[in-house]
Amino acid sequence: ILMTSCFNRPIISLFILLFFSLFITFINSIDSDTHVFHPLLAAPRTLPGVRVRILPRGLAYLNNIAANLLADQLPRLVIPDVEHILPSNQGIIYISRIHLSRFRRAEHHQLNSTAPNKISWTMQNMDIGLLGDLSGSVNIVVPLNLTGQVEILAQGLTFHLESSIEKGINGSAKVTSLSCLATIRDVTVTNHNGGLFGLAVSVFKQGVSDNVRHMLQSIICKKVRKYIDEDANEKLAEAQTSSKLGDALETNALKMISVGGDEKSRIDIASIFDSSLASKFFIDFRLKEHPICNENTVDLASWGEISYMGQGDTPFGPIDSSWPGKSPFKTNVVDSVTSKDSMIELVVSDFLPNSLLYHAYVQRFIKVLLTPRTKGVASFLRTTCEGSFCISDLAPQLAEQYPNSTVELAMSATRAPAVLFSEKNGGTISVSMGGLVVVFAVNGNHRRQVIVVDLDVVADAKLSIQGHNVSGSVELRKFELKRRTGTVDISDAEIDDIALLVSQLSENLLNGLLVNGMPIPLPHVLRIKDSHINVLSRRMHIQVDVDVDERRLSKLASQTFFKTPQFSDVNFSPLRRMVRPVPFLEGRQHLQQFNFNNWSTDNTRRIFR
Repeated sequence: ILMTSCFNRPIISLFILLFFSLFITFINSIDSDTHVFHPLLAAPRTLPGVRVRILPRGLAYLNNIAANLLADQLPRLVIPDVEHILPSNQGIIYISRIHLSRFRRAEHHQLNSTAPNKISWTMQNMDIGLLGDLSGSVNIVVPLNLTGQVEILAQGLTFHLESSIEKGINGSAKVTSLSCLATIRDVTVTNHNGGLFGLAVSVFKQGVSDNVRHMLQSIICKKVRKYIDEDANEKLAEAQTSSKLGDALETNALKMISVGGDEKSRIDIASIFDSSLASKFFIDFRLKEHPICNENTVDLASWGEISYMGQGDTPFGPIDSSWPGKSPFKTNVVDSVTSKDSMIELVVSDFLPNSLLYHAYVQRFIKVLLTPRTKGVASFLRTTCEGSFCISDLAPQLAEQYPNSTVELAMSATRAPAVLFSEKNGGTISVSMGGLVVVFAVNGNHRRQVIVVDLDVVADAKLSIQGHNVSGSVELRKFELKRRTGTVDISDAEIDDIALLVSQLSENLLNGLLVNGMPIPLPHVLRIKDSHINVLSRRMHIQVDVDVDERRLSKLASQTFFKTPQFSDVNFSPLRRMVRPVPFLEGRQHLQQFNFNNWSTDNTRRIFR
């Protein structure tokens, strides 16, 4: 489930980035007694906003990643002290300061899912070595005190865990272990500096090893099930609650957009964002439905709401988030719209961008104010053009009434903008919004409101993903300006001419952003290899292949999921540091086989280098 988050969130962030970039120049918030939203958005808050399906290829890829991740993290395992009471009051054995001294990854890993909600994990033929301080006493033939260090070499460890997955009370995924079986082919026990007991261990080596093998098999399952049922679920709860918008949207991914071609005409779109926006808005990734498993497929359904401080309360919900081609006669089995064999597919409702834009409207967090200090527009916002194109070319009356002045443009929305996904023309994203544009003339310390116009915009966008970029085209189907008030006398015909020119400039600006592709703000651990987008009615179907940077993922896992008392920090003992596996990526799959007999530190160091 944690791995699924890596695939789920970047796709969602793609839409956040896109809708901000396309329409940020038109949107602002104003005070209102009633929070108005588009009537087509009205729907109950019952359906999920995002559906994610991990397909067999994706599950197989997750299996390989999990195997490599486990091989990286197991050497950090902190093993608790062992207290073992022998039957028939024959004594008690204590093993303390235990650490993993030697390790060889399993030869085979298998991750499977089955209906209705079962996940199984099998790991075969792993070899480990444990070293710890021995104490206690036994009375088998004669009473003996236990001293020295005990070394346990376990060969052929095979482990099978079966768990169920469901939606927890708080909406996070909850994993419950159902069964566990651990078997060890052979165990060798050596007592170093153990005195008389060490001699006894040598004499009764097979019997001691058999007892230790049974003890280890029991301990392994007990500890793993405890970790799954307690610690892992705590981490899942942390990972699947609301996340900051800033974790999904990186404003530095917005490129400089060239309007006129020269350096002075470049606009830094990121500078238009409210700097506190990303830290005050949260995405709700909690599950809306129970996960559904079929043969090597896993379906997850998340809420996907974006709201101020994660408070929710969006007055509408998703209209549709169903899988394309779903049969009304099948409850758990759905058919993909294409035969493409992808790793992961998603359905994203237009509820996501609409919840974001609604709360941005209500909270007044998206503010657009263009001044001569805004990079790229300084020369345009002047009433005296001085040989370059400026606002007086659109409204000469400004130059007549306010010569040698600068201009400020303030834009605000009069309703929450609406984003609608539709199937028309092969798939279109339509945006509808209304707003006000206020023009101020500034001369020195004097600032005067000179024009107020109503703005009504309808735009259609067609998108595709090429590599790590979003590309496409935008068409402004409607861009109307109507004069409301002002001290500058401008006729309706002149307003229409201004609207036509501004719409053309805006359309060119947006298409200039998309023509060469706009970077997707993906986490550093994730890369998109192949993708397909199909815009449907009120939802978008996405099929994607991904590639994970395992070095970064391992480091991230160490800082999050494996940051528990069961896993140590980097301060290993000298012995563990010497024998800790070094191969990290490609080489990890090809570790040579070796015999556990006559182990030594030198042999182990050579094996793992």
